[in-house]
Amino acid sequence: MRAEPRKEPRRLAGRLIGAAIAAALLVAVLAVARPEEVWRLLRATDGRFLAAAVAASAASVAMRGLRLSMLLDRSVLGPLRASLVAAAAQAAALFAPARIGELALPWLLSRTAGRDFASGVGTLLAARTLDIATLGMWSAAAVLAVRGLSEPAALVISVLLLAPPLLLPLTLAVADRLALRLLAPRGLRGRRWARRVRRVRRELEALARRPGRLAVAAAASIAMWGFQWAVTWSLLAGMGYPWPPTTVVAGSVGASVANLLPFNIVGNLGTFEAGWTAVFTALGVPLREAAATGVAAHLWGLALAALLGALAWAALSVGAGMARR
Repeated sequence: MRAEPRKEPRRLAGRLIGAAIAAALLVAVLAVARPEEVWRLLRATDGRFLAAAVAASAASVAMRGLRLSMLLDRSVLGPLRASLVAAAAQAAALFAPARIGELALPWLLSRTAGRDFASGVGTLLAARTLDIATLGMWSAAAVLAVRGLSEPAALVISVLLLAPPLLLPLTLAVADRLALRLLAPRGLRGRRWARRVRRVRRELEALARRPGRLAVAAAASIAMWGFQWAVTWSLLAGMGYPWPPTTVVAGSVGASVANLLPFNIVGNLGTFEAGWTAVFTALGVPLREAAATGVAAHLWGLALAALLGALAWAALSVGAGMARR
């Protein structure tokens, strides 16, 4: 039998192509924005609004932590410790290349809560599902607020973002069956992967049997995005652009949807700025202004995520050290 071609080179090529596209988008936005203008906006940011952005960012992380604690079994992680895990995982997801940092959450859950990696992947999928679903709700609300009730784009955006979460149980059921048929017969390694897929599916099925906790997790996810829009408004106001909240939410939603594209270097650089510039320009903001504020706001956002992630990692490390004593 002929050996199957190795997938690693193809995966690496795909990641390199995605990184090249993201880099090209970033260069294009910077060419419009002008780096000196971005630097001016960063330096001119009002400290009071920056402090408000820090507070709103911490509140967003707290909501992310509440959601995580609700998605786990009862008493596995309290909201405070879950917030530390969420902040550290978010920073890793942003700054690791090609989105491989997403796997930081299962690793952190294994380290702090004794969860096996496959169960942690199930929790990650549940969290990302809520992210996309609630982003779809915010997207529809933003389009309706800006364009009015007659705008069909609201329905299209909602369907596109809500369809993957709604189809996730069916997708996992199909993946489970395929793993059982195709992977399990291939020896010990194949059986291990089939068991991992089954554990991920069972983790999400267990969540469906806890509707009360799932509802709280969904509410926390909605609030998390709301605080994130507050971060954006504070940063823009601090840079001298106190745009209407509806405009800020609509533009920020567009940038967040652009982050779902499979093009990434680190920190969603390139895709975020391109989405931000496109949507804010469509909302009537001058092109150069939209590009410059997008780059500056994103850099401030990355700085805040790095700060909170570093503090959370330090707190988790200290807690782990004290537990070993």
